[in-house]
Amino acid sequence: MDANELLEHETQSSPLVAGGANRVSTVHEQLIEALRGSILSGEFVPGRPLRQVQIAERFGVSPVPVREALRALEQEGLVVSTPRRGWIVTKLTEEDIQEIYELRELLEQQALREAMPKLTAVDIAELERLTEHIVSTGAPEEHLAARERFYSVLYGVSRKPRLASLILNLHNQLAPYLRHQRARHSADAHVQLMKALTRRDLKSASSVISDHLADICSRCIEAAQALNAPAHKRTG
Repeated sequence: MDANELLEHETQSSPLVAGGANRVSTVHEQLIEALRGSILSGEFVPGRPLRQVQIAERFGVSPVPVREALRALEQEGLVVSTPRRGWIVTKLTEEDIQEIYELRELLEQQALREAMPKLTAVDIAELERLTEHIVSTGAPEEHLAARERFYSVLYGVSRKPRLASLILNLHNQLAPYLRHQRARHSADAHVQLMKALTRRDLKSASSVISDHLADICSRCIEAAQALNAPAHKRTG
């Protein structure tokens, strides 16, 4: 069920505020999940206003849990509160994207160093399966999902949950730009990384990740330029 379906389903059912503390907690989680999903999928584009009253009406709740959900997403860097426009989906500048990728470079290289000696045959087999899927799929969303799963598995092996969480948070802030057509790229880097992981070649794997992040940074900046351009100047 996507974000819109969830919103419609909950609006058509009984009010979400009914049911006590556990019910309220569930509503809070549903609001966060639905709004996050709409942002990460690109449905809510960068700069889009998020009207609390409209969201509250669609969920059949008061504006209070909506405000709480937006504040939670603000902590993730996905939305921002502005003095005049209220809540909007975060719009990244070129400088923002560059900074995020500088941080990703540091964190992902550390995660790779932590994960490499801990990789098991089972881990390698799963990463190879995901690499094959990345190479074979022609659907952009499936391709991106497989890539995300690949790095989730790889960095999860590090057994550093806070490190993995920081990487995921930075990745999510870039999601609308990664989904833009200008950010699409081939699977070559993933194939080269998989070969290095299989050989347990840390130096080569580190080099592939560094080059890959630099390439995607440039592509995300191009995507940001396209998304941030006035509507009448956008070329797709």
